[in-house]
Amino acid sequence: MAGHHRYHLDQDGQSITVLHDPRRRRAEVWVNGKTVAVAPTPRHQATVLKGELPTLPPKPMVVTIDHPYDGDDVPPCVLEMDGGRYLMPHIALTPEEREPAERTPPARTPGELLARWRARRRDRRSDRRTRPGSGPRP
Repeated sequence: MAGHHRYHLDQDGQSITVLHDPRRRRAEVWVNGKTVAVAPTPRHQATVLKGELPTLPPKPMVVTIDHPYDGDDVPPCVLEMDGGRYLMPHIALTPEEREPAERTPPARTPGELLARWRARRRDRRSDRRTRPGSGPRP
């Protein structure tokens, strides 16, 4: 499991970020870059952080960080606000934690494709001629 986890969601014009550090057993909720809630993370229970969005009037919110379902999995983080529940997406902290990008095949022009096809055809024909037993039958 990674050392830190970061979750981010833009909700009602507010930027909500959750930082979770299971090694130090600490979790924080940031709204627009300011710390709104801090709590220690219990070992065997879900972490619950309560805070408010800085709107008029202030909106209460509850962030719940559960334990991962699998040992190497990312713990799920849920934001509860205005009677709705939102699963917060996990954001990689470092480039090493990001998912590897799928390799895009190089672009091929029709001329390149035709040349490749001709080369393969030529190779197959030359293989047939040099193979033992592929000559004319008596």
